[in-house]
Amino acid sequence: MNSPISIGRVTLKNRVVMPALGVNLAAGGGGVSDNIIAFYQARAAGGVGLIISEITRVVDGAGVGEPNQLAARSRDDVPGLQRLIKKVHPYGTKFYIQLQHPGAMASPVVTGVQPVAPSADIINEGLLHELTTQECDRLVEAFINGAMVAQKGGADGVELHAAHGYLINEFISPAFNHRNDLYGGSFEKRMHFVMQILDGIKRSCGASFPVSVRINAEEEIPNGIDLNHAKRIAVALERAGADVINVSCLSQEGCIEPASYAQGWKKYMAKAIKEVVNIPVIAVCNIKEPKVGEQLLNEGVCDLIGVGRGHLADPQWCNKAFEGRANEIRLCIGCNVCFKEICKLNRVKCAVNQSLGKEIESFTN
Repeated sequence: MNSPISIGRVTLKNRVVMPALGVNLAAGGGGVSDNIIAFYQARAAGGVGLIISEITRVVDGAGVGEPNQLAARSRDDVPGLQRLIKKVHPYGTKFYIQLQHPGAMASPVVTGVQPVAPSADIINEGLLHELTTQECDRLVEAFINGAMVAQKGGADGVELHAAHGYLINEFISPAFNHRNDLYGGSFEKRMHFVMQILDGIKRSCGASFPVSVRINAEEEIPNGIDLNHAKRIAVALERAGADVINVSCLSQEGCIEPASYAQGWKKYMAKAIKEVVNIPVIAVCNIKEPKVGEQLLNEGVCDLIGVGRGHLADPQWCNKAFEGRANEIRLCIGCNVCFKEICKLNRVKCAVNQSLGKEIESFTN
């Protein structure tokens, strides 16, 4: 794990990624707060090679995923992102902004407006607004603009959240996309939305600006993406200029497995994607212990390992692993208190890290 790797022209000091985690610590209405700066600064100080931010809105209204989340909407968001990333970089940690739109997964209670989706018939009739072709075009531009805002804010790259049932995923997956225009129908047309975004980012931010795409390798829903379909998606994304693929899934439990699941249980998903692409692959495999991450890398399952909840439980996860103190790591127990609190619109909590609040305050002050 403790060896460098390059994503495009950006070199990471090690192969541990802290993937996107909802924390609800940002400013109300979207933006950077002292609390979220302290949260990410603590994880950077803990030695992680790459941090991928929480879901970051590119538009307000139906594009709001959480009441207190980061935002990359306009030039007004640039100074806050600069302030955040300047606190992360001194530790040698790289920082990506994850660009997201919740689509049909948006809560009207949070957004105050009707959710939007590629197709209105995927859930209860009348609940969703089906995007017009022109509205799709405008959202493509919003994602491209979000990447430019992130770049001006000092981000080392961006990640397109094309998984977990959110908007980009809804365009890609035949389970969600029932359109018959240029944004739906065939495989190529279902990919059009994300391809336009990827192409626009590369044109606007430069070909060397890294773009990660988070995808579902499997979807446990009728007519959802299967592993063969996911391979085809990954190959198409690489050809279009994606620099790294972050492999996740959409299971009956959602995207975060409970404690009963074994570490590394979904490694076959990442390995299948790695076998068909030449760009780096990130595996989020319920990794709690460093030895499991090392094993996945040694087996050729992936190029980078994603340790999310482990960094909630112990921000020093990497330092302790690399210094031979793995036995001192405060391990995640998979209870999902963190996720449950976010679902209740509360700030993040951790059952084994009772000092999370004090830790944030110490960095803030």
